[in-house]
Parts: sequence; C-alpha cells; structure tokens
Amino acid sequence: MRKRISTFFRRNFVTGLIVIIPAFVTFVIVRALVRWVNGALSVLPPQYHPRTYIPIFGIEIIIAFILILLIGVAANNFFGKKIINLSESLLARIPVIKTVYQGIKQLSTGIFSDKKIFTRVVMMEFKASGLSLIGFVTGEMESILPGREGKKVLKIFIPTTPNPTSGFFCLAAEENVTPLDISVDEAFKLIISAGYAEFDPAALQQKPSA
Repeated sequence: MRKRISTFFRRNFVTGLIVIIPAFVTFVIVRALVRWVNGALSVLPPQYHPRTYIPIFGIEIIIAFILILLIGVAANNFFGKKIINLSESLLARIPVIKTVYQGIKQLSTGIFSDKKIFTRVVMMEFKASGLSLIGFVTGEMESILPGREGKKVLKIFIPTTPNPTSGFFCLAAEENVTPLDISVDEAFKLIISAGYAEFDPAALQQKPSA
C-alpha cells in the first residue's frame, strides 16, 4: 500500500513538473516581454498611448501577445525569413556571439523542432568510473585522433538533468556505445525527470540489430 501511494505521488508529481516547467519558462519570457512593452509605452505622450483609445486592463499583455504572433507569422513567410536570415548573417560576423547563437539555435532545433537533429539514443560507458550516460547521436565524422585517422566516429550530445539544453559533446567509436531501444522523446522525458518518469527498464538494454 505504501509503495503504491509512493508510486502515485512520484509519478504524478514528476508529470506535473514536466507540464509546468515549460509553462513557467514561457511565462517568464512573456512577462519579460510585457515589461519591455510597458516600459516602451510609458515614455509615449497620452495622445499616442494605446490605453487612451483602448482603455482595457492588461493592454500590455495583449500587445505582447500580438508581437509574439507577428514574429511567428513573419518567420513563416518569405520576407520574414529573409529578414531573419539577414539578422543571423549579421550575428554571424560577431566572433563570440556567432558561436553562442548558432550553438543554441541548433540545440533548440534539435529539442523543440520537428526537424530533429538527434538521430538515435545511445549509452556511453565510462569504464574507469563505472558510469553509463545516455546520449544522442547528432551525426558522424572521420576521426582525427592519432592511431584512428580516417575511421568513423559518432558525434554525441549528452544532456544534463534537469536542463537538457546544457550538456557535453563527445566523440566515440560505434563499438564503444550501446544503441538503446528507446525513442528520443522518451529519453528526454527520462533525463528531464532525473529518472523518475516511468519507463520500461528493458528499453535501456541494447537495441536489437536490424
């Protein structure tokens, strides 16, 4: 009975966290945008202030929502994409910002977009410490390590818990990783919940060869 109650609270609490964390992050971003809009509107004379003509409580929230919507619309049309590409090309000319921006953008695409950059889930074992880490294969490349020149190695991203947008980048030979029979989404859920999300332990076994 006690185990059942513990399982109930753990499962539902973790599920609640998974639901509320993205909502909370969205709220923080929107609140920051609302404050920016409010600050921008506060310097306008009364005759130019939207509240003068639209006396609605929370007009700043409405304006912030419209701005987000317009950015989304712009990003999905031809001219909007041109503007975004121009902005990105300008950022690409700034040495440090270029590296940070492109890295975050590619990682965000891999996590949130339908165009996934993570192809499969693998497990890496650190034999010296006895640890095994779950990672995502992002591609392949030829090794430049002494003694392994020209051999294929996997590019692997190992996210941290509970923030999967940070982590480690590793290179590993195919024979040094274990392919897992688990989807990328399931692996992310497991990582974000620090292992508390329900999952089939058999999924962490080696994926059968095709």
